[in-house]
Amino acid sequence: MARQKRRPQQLFSISFLDCICCGFGGVLLLFVLVAGKQRNAQEQQVAEIREVVGQYEFDVKSQEDRIERITLEAQADEGESEQTESRNTITEAEVVELEQALAKLLQSESKMQKDLDELLAEKEELATAEIPDPVPIPNVKRRQYLTGFQMEGEHILFLVRASGSMVGNTIAEAVELQSKTDDEKRESPKWVRVVDSIRWMISSLPVDSSFQVLMFAEETVPLIDTHSVDWIDREDGEMIKEVLDSLAEYVPEGGANMERAFNFVRSMSTVPDAIVLLTDGLPTQSDSYASGEFVSESDRVRFFNAAVRVAAPDIPVNTILYPLEGDPASPFLFWQLADRTEGALVSPAPSWPDIR
Repeated sequence: MARQKRRPQQLFSISFLDCICCGFGGVLLLFVLVAGKQRNAQEQQVAEIREVVGQYEFDVKSQEDRIERITLEAQADEGESEQTESRNTITEAEVVELEQALAKLLQSESKMQKDLDELLAEKEELATAEIPDPVPIPNVKRRQYLTGFQMEGEHILFLVRASGSMVGNTIAEAVELQSKTDDEKRESPKWVRVVDSIRWMISSLPVDSSFQVLMFAEETVPLIDTHSVDWIDREDGEMIKEVLDSLAEYVPEGGANMERAFNFVRSMSTVPDAIVLLTDGLPTQSDSYASGEFVSESDRVRFFNAAVRVAAPDIPVNTILYPLEGDPASPFLFWQLADRTEGALVSPAPSWPDIR
């Protein structure tokens, strides 16, 4: 049997090469790690240096701002000091002038204090003094009031019958006085009572109201012609005095046309809120009916109904009915008028108004 030949032995094997490669790789890895660590350390040092430099720059800027602020404050203080010094520099002449001005002020103050004391004293006197009413009412504390009779509204109209019957309590007495003088007619007790009633009612009006006085006989006319349908303020003392003076001079005479009076009221540019009718009985004339020489009671009733038909139903009519013998139907008819217009009817006592 033939012997097999041995393979020749190799000095270097694969295992040795692997060891060499691994060693070289380890050295290379170590180099990379060492180089990376050094680079990180350098970057950190650069960052720290930049931080320190930035802090130094901030401190320098702060110091510069502080120096600039201190400089400006010093300049401002210097300017203020100069102004203060200038203001505090007062000459001797100015001191004398100021002393003289002070003396004048003290003198003026003394005079003003004296004037003030006088004004305060006058004010106390005025406060204790009674304020006079614009309407001259004698014996103001003796005023009497009418129960159930109210005058409300901004515009109050006094519609006053001024016929010949308003001077007597009976028809015979009224006819007799028509032949007397005007002074005797004005001084008749019944007409004086009518004048006092108007004066009392004007004084009783609300202070923020106004009024007008119409006189009706055969014609209807304002008591003061210059005011026609204008309204008189309750606080206008001069105008109220003129009204009362004119009323005192008025002479009642002739017949009574109440229909014409109510037509006049409806023609006013500003209609009243309420009417106060002062009368003593039924009308004696009418525009709707003809009247003869003798006027009967039935005629007067027709004249009254004709007047009521033209009266404004939305204006309250408050009637003050004075006595007149021989006119028995008038109280009932005037009560119907008050009920129709939501007004009132009053027949006052003979002593009303007791203001004299």
